[in-house]
Amino acid sequence: MSEVQGTVEFSVELHKFHNVDLFQRGYYQVRASLKLPSRIPHRLSATIVEQTGDSYLCLACIHENSVYGRMFQILYRNEEIVINESMNFRVHLLLDGERVEDALSEVDFQLKIDLHFTDSEQQLRDVPAIPVISSRTLALHFHPRRGLHHHVPVMFDYFHLSVISVTVHASLVALHQPLISFARPGKGSWLGKGNLDNLVFGAGYCKPTSSEGSFYVPSENCMQHAYRWHKDLCLLLLNAYRGLHTYYSAVIKEIPGLPPLKLGKRTDSILNQPTSNFRFCFVRLCVFGDF
Repeated sequence: MSEVQGTVEFSVELHKFHNVDLFQRGYYQVRASLKLPSRIPHRLSATIVEQTGDSYLCLACIHENSVYGRMFQILYRNEEIVINESMNFRVHLLLDGERVEDALSEVDFQLKIDLHFTDSEQQLRDVPAIPVISSRTLALHFHPRRGLHHHVPVMFDYFHLSVISVTVHASLVALHQPLISFARPGKGSWLGKGNLDNLVFGAGYCKPTSSEGSFYVPSENCMQHAYRWHKDLCLLLLNAYRGLHTYYSAVIKEIPGLPPLKLGKRTDSILNQPTSNFRFCFVRLCVFGDF
């Protein structure tokens, strides 16, 4: 089947690091990376949003799409360090165009949190070489309509007893035809089978000959198939937007200082439009900027 490119964004925040009972004094660092199965063609990029924690020895940085947090020194038991580092991971994926929502739901997103340590100030000059001493992997159960919103304490192993609080948000932000190239998996995959015309207009669509030129008009059945397929994609994006709005509305009840956010009236009306009118409605949505 032909493919659709989907984009999912993850926002990860590292809040506080608490030393429960680390055995060694020295310099510690937390690194975060997002992992996907290699069988799914994807492109991953990472960016650092802000750093507002306690005083630090070196700034956070990105290396091979992993975010290296700042180094901090641990001297005492039960010591707490304010990290407050925010990062974004943007993932572009190739998805089966006939089952986009199911394909997104089945992706095994994983957030890997590593704890690194050195007691040598000289080794701080070569941050990537600082060894890892403990690692934890969080399975992220992403739903394309509801997104993902979690705040969890991540505890490292018994021999490096410490905890870091992590907040993860994720949302589907784009669906469209493939615009970038992807590394392909091995044989036996659905990827690359079929073409975009048959995906949009259905299996009964026949590509026009060159002699028919711009006067060729697909059959009514093909057009209705195209409307339905396009509507399904648009509804998935709109429901992802609504899911994000619903979560934000729940949060502002707990944090009154946040500015209110209203779901656009046109967004609600478009979600209820008949299939035959949906192409025009989605254009109208983009023009008026509700989304």
